[in-house]
Formats: sequence, C-alpha cells, structure tokens
Amino acid sequence: MAALAEVLHRVRPGANARRTGFIGVECALHALHLVQLAVDHSGEISLHASASLPYTGTLDDLLAEPKRFRSLVREALRQDAFRGRAIVTTLPSSDVKIMPLSYTVTEGGSDDVSILKLLEERLDGELSDYVIDYLPVRPEQGMEERLAIVAVAPRERVIRYLELLRKSGLETQHLEIGPSAIRRLVSAMGERGEHQNVLAINFGRESSFMTVISGARLLFDQEVRFGENRLLDHVAKALDMETEPVRRLVAGNSLDPQVKGGAGEDGTIDRETSVTLQEILKPDFLKLAEEINRTLIYAASQTRGEPVGRIYLLGSLARWRGVDALLNSLIRLEVQTIPNPLQVFCRTAGRQPVTVAMPSPEIAIATGLAMNGLIENG
Repeated sequence: MAALAEVLHRVRPGANARRTGFIGVECALHALHLVQLAVDHSGEISLHASASLPYTGTLDDLLAEPKRFRSLVREALRQDAFRGRAIVTTLPSSDVKIMPLSYTVTEGGSDDVSILKLLEERLDGELSDYVIDYLPVRPEQGMEERLAIVAVAPRERVIRYLELLRKSGLETQHLEIGPSAIRRLVSAMGERGEHQNVLAINFGRESSFMTVISGARLLFDQEVRFGENRLLDHVAKALDMETEPVRRLVAGNSLDPQVKGGAGEDGTIDRETSVTLQEILKPDFLKLAEEINRTLIYAASQTRGEPVGRIYLLGSLARWRGVDALLNSLIRLEVQTIPNPLQVFCRTAGRQPVTVAMPSPEIAIATGLAMNGLIENG
C-alpha cells in the first residue's frame, strides 16, 4: 500500500489552501458508497470523508423509490464531514452497456463520426434516444484500425438518474463509467516511475467486467457472463438449498480450504465445507480462467508483448474469501483482492487517522470517482 502514497507526486499543482475534491458517489448493488478526498498545498492527497451505507432489496427497487433514496443519501452524508454537494458519479450497471468498438477513420473524418456511424447499425431506435460516450484506446502510430471503449445508456434512464440525484440534494459535475474510475485508481496504485499492465476484474451479480490498464491508459474493457447469482444458484442446486442460506454459507467460509482463520461467528471455517464449495464452483472458475487467459493474450498483443503483471479483484465476488487464491492456482499469475484504497489516504487534517478495514473492494470505484480532478490524467 505504500506504493499508492506515491500518487502525491502526480497531483496537479493547487492553491495554497487545502482543496477538497468532488464527492465520488456509487450506487452499488448492495450499498451506497461515498468518498471525498482533499489535496493540500504540498500536493498530498488525504481522505476528507467516506461513508458506505447498505440497503435492503435490489438497486432497481431503491432507484424506483425517490423518498427512500433521498433518505439514504442524507443519512450517508451525515455519517462524515462531507463538504459541499458536488459529486462525480457513475450510472448504475443495469442502465449502461459498455463495449469495445473497433473502427476506422476515413481521410478528413473524425472519431466521433466513425463511432456514431457504427452505433447506428447496432442500436435499436434513433441515436438521439441514447447518451453515448467513449474513451479512445490510443493506437500505435500508423495503425488504421482504432479501438474505443464505448458506453451507451438510454437517455430516459440517464435523465431519471440525474434527476433523482438532484432531488436528493446532490449536484452532478461529471458522469463517468466504471472503467474510468478503475483506471484512475489502479494507475495511482503503481510504483512511482513504474509502467505496469494490470487486469482488474469487477464482479457483478449477473455479469462481470475485465478491464486492462496499461500505465495510465485504459487498454481494454470486456463484459463476461460470470456473476455472483450464477455461482450461488449452482451451489444451491448442488446442495439442494435455498439461495439465501447458501449466501450465508459462502460468507462464513472460504473457497480456499488451506486458509487460516475464518469468517464464521467463532472466527473459524469448516474445512470440509470449503472443500465442497471449491469442488462445486471450480468448473465455473475454470471457464473464467479461460476468459482471463484470452484477455492476457490480447493485452500482450497490444503492448508489444509486455505481459500483465497482476490481477486485482473488485466487486461482489471479491468479498468471497478464497476467490483470489482459487484464481491464483488456475491463472499462475499474482491475483489479489484490491487493497483498500482509503487506507493510504487516512491522514485527514485535524482528525485522528481513520481506521479502515482491509480489504474493502466495494469502495474502489467510489474512490476512483473521487480522484477526478485531483491527479494528472484524471
């Protein structure tokens, strides 16, 4: 984690006074996450405020109840000394489709025109029905074909989400996609002066996203049909159990039978249960490993053979104990749950250092959002 402290060397020069950044807000599948950072006159970033507030039911249900959502936002803001109400946020995953898009630019043309022309053929309805954004993946000099990470969301849903935030007292300054926040955070976590390729896997309930970051550049982002709900269903069917008891069983054990300690009430795990869980789920993770290997090959082809150095796990399945160890045994590459990014920022001015549990993969995107405008290339 000491490496993340080197982010201060990449901070934009600021005013003499301590400057507070935007609040990073993510409406995640299980909780509302808020993070706010600040930068002082020396360029050092510190944590200003943070809050994670779980909610019951689904995210779609929460967003469909403005009154309950407003109450959740207000309660989260009261949990810490947040300054202002200006935010950077990302659309809920169910409202946005993110895809890699290969395209060519004709002589005298532009990226915008080329991308929109391709999307016209792929999207239902008029382009005006959607909000479209893209992040170009810088091509090698002389390459005719280019690649962009394109985000597409129904305009109606974007407006509904922004209005919900506004009516909750928040002022949206930037609307980003998750890969942008992940890129910003992972890039900052690298050693100073080191160029490293990293694969970040952000697990969701139904699907997951594999994002490759090369230095400070977003290289690749791909959706894979691999999620928490599918794994829970497989265990439930194999053990003839309901889904919720299975969820508790997984939370109290590990997919790594060799792990010491545990998550159960008595601080231990049942080795026999862990062996059973691993046997049930290993075929699913073998399929994921195949997807990962294909991504690693693609990344090497785009970086002149420079390999991916490590894999970070984020999102829902990153909370499952032993997932990193299981994948590590299948990939033969360093795999770890992403370290809690707030830990290095817990030098809040005028307050005692904040104690943040390790790890905390669910806060990663909100932290990346909060870094908007505080670092170079951010």
